[in-house]
Amino acid sequence: MQLGNFREKQHWFYRVIRKVFNYIPSSFITEESSWQWLRFYPAIVPAQYCFNEWNQAINNKYYLNYQKWIDQNSLTTLEDWRLLQQKAYHWKSPPKISIVTPVHNTEIEVLYECIISIRAQAYPYWQLILVDDGSSNIDTLDLLKSGACNDPRIQVYFSGKSQGISGATNQAIEKSRGDYVLFLDHDDRLALDALYRVADEIRNYPEVDIVYSDRDMISPEGKRYMYLFKPCWSPETLLAGNYIFHLMCYRRSLVNQLGGLRTEFDGSQDYDLILRAAETEPQVRHIQTVLYHWRQHHSSVALDSGAKDYAFTAGVKALNVAMQRRGIAGEAVEIESLWRGNYRLDLVAPDATEIEVLNIDTEFPVENYTQYINQSIAATEKPYIAIISQALAPVNENIMGQLAAWLKIEGVAIASGSIITEYQLIDYAGATYHKDGGLIVPYQGWPISEPGYMAVTKLTRNISAPHPFCVIIRREVWQQLGGLNAHYQGVYSLLDFSLRALAADWRCVSVPQAQFISRQPDLLAHYTEQDKQLFHKSWQDWLEKGDPYYNSNLTRDSQDKVYQLPGK
Repeated sequence: MQLGNFREKQHWFYRVIRKVFNYIPSSFITEESSWQWLRFYPAIVPAQYCFNEWNQAINNKYYLNYQKWIDQNSLTTLEDWRLLQQKAYHWKSPPKISIVTPVHNTEIEVLYECIISIRAQAYPYWQLILVDDGSSNIDTLDLLKSGACNDPRIQVYFSGKSQGISGATNQAIEKSRGDYVLFLDHDDRLALDALYRVADEIRNYPEVDIVYSDRDMISPEGKRYMYLFKPCWSPETLLAGNYIFHLMCYRRSLVNQLGGLRTEFDGSQDYDLILRAAETEPQVRHIQTVLYHWRQHHSSVALDSGAKDYAFTAGVKALNVAMQRRGIAGEAVEIESLWRGNYRLDLVAPDATEIEVLNIDTEFPVENYTQYINQSIAATEKPYIAIISQALAPVNENIMGQLAAWLKIEGVAIASGSIITEYQLIDYAGATYHKDGGLIVPYQGWPISEPGYMAVTKLTRNISAPHPFCVIIRREVWQQLGGLNAHYQGVYSLLDFSLRALAADWRCVSVPQAQFISRQPDLLAHYTEQDKQLFHKSWQDWLEKGDPYYNSNLTRDSQDKVYQLPGK
C-alpha cells in the first residue's frame, strides 16, 4: 500500500486528529547536529480538545478523586502549556533529551498518539529515535514514513528483521545524541509537560543519573485510571519488583557504561538495567507526579499479565543474576499469591551466634526502654541486635535469622518484622508518620490476606518507621550514631535512631515473611507524650516534607485513609 493510499484509507482518522491538534508545518533544517535551532522550530500546538480528552479519568465513583487530582496537577490549558514552553526557551544550556522507542506492528492509532505526545511537548529540546523492529504490518510502516514523523527532531530507522526489544532499543540508544535517554513504549503516551518536568529536575540537580516519575494507565476507551504514586528511591523495594518503570530517564553515559539492554532478559530488560544501574550508586530523583500513561490493550501486560509470561520469567532471572553479582546468598522467587512481577528473596541467614536477642518484658516500664537498650548493646560484641517484645510469638522457625539476613545487604541498618493478631488481622507491616510525629500503620486491623497498595503488606520494602518492639539493628550503626538518643526515655528513641540512620545513608526494611503473632494489643501506644513532642520538634522539617517512602500525593491525615488520594 502506497503512502497516498494510506492517507486516503485513514482519512477518518486524520479528521479526528485535526480536532485534537492545531498543526503548524515544519521548515527544513539542515544543521541536524545542532540543538539551538529548536528555539525557533514551530512545534505542534495542542488544541484545548486535546487537554480535555487526555485529562479524562474513568467516570466512576472510584476515580472521582483522581479526576480532581488530574484537574489540579496536570496541564489543562494551552496558556499553561505556552508558559512552560517560554520558560524553557530562556533556559541557559537546557538538557537535551533523546526518547528511544522500538516499534513492532503497532496499531496506527496508538502509535500516532504516542508520536504526537512527543511532538506536542511543551519542552522543545528533544530528539525521538524510532526503530522499526521488522514490522510486517503495512499500515505501521506507512505511518512511520508519513507526515506524522515529518519533524527534524525525529529519526526513523528500519531494521528489516526483528532484533527483539533490547536489540531495537540499543540501536535507538546508539543513534541518540541527547544528554539523557528516556524510554517510551510504542503504544504508550507521555504527559505534555513530561519532558519539561524531567528537564527541570535535571537543571535543579545536574548530578542526577536517573529520573523517574509516577504513572497511570489508559483504558481501552482512552480514559485514565489505575494511578501509581511511588515511593522515592528504594533499593530494597526494587528487589521485590520493578516498582519504578515508566517513566524512566537515564544519563546517556550511564546507559553506555552499562552496555545498554541485554537481549537474554527481553521482557524484563528494563528491570535488568535498573538492577545493574543501582550497583553504580547512582544519583536518583523521583518526580512525584504522573507523567507517563501506560496503555491497556489485549496483548499488553498492563491488561493481562499472562500475555507475556516470558517477561516475568526473565524478571526472576534478572533478580537472581543481580544477587549473584552482589554476593547476596539466597534465591529470588515469584510470589504466586500476588499479581505477576512481585518477588521474594529467600536469604541465607547468619549464624544464630551472631544475633543478640533482647526480650522486652510486657511489664517493662516504657521510661526505661532507651537506657536498657543502650546498656544491653554496649555489653555485647555480637553484630546483630534484635529487640523483641515478649508479647510476640514467632510464626516461623529461625525468624531472627530471616531478619538478620537483610542486614548483611550493604547499606541496610535496620529490619523490622511483621505482626498479626490472634484473629488473623494485620497489626504491623511497616509504618509512616503523621505530620505531628504520630505513627500511621497502613492496613492495621485488615485481614492478613489484604496485599494493600503496591502490595505493601506482602513485599519487603524500605520504610522509615520500624516497630520498636519487633526490630533488629546493626551494632556498627548503633556505634556510628552514638547509640539511642538518651534524651528520649521510651520507644521514640528507636524511631529517632531510624531517621538518624536514614540521614547517614543507611536504610531500613520491612520484612513481611518474618512474622510474629501478638498476644498484646497496642504495643505502639507505649510511649510518653514528652518523647513524642521531642521527636516532633527534632524532626519537624522532615515530617513536613514527608516520608520519602510514602508519596506526597497520598493522604497521611488518619489511619483509615492511608494510601488514598485526598478527599476520600
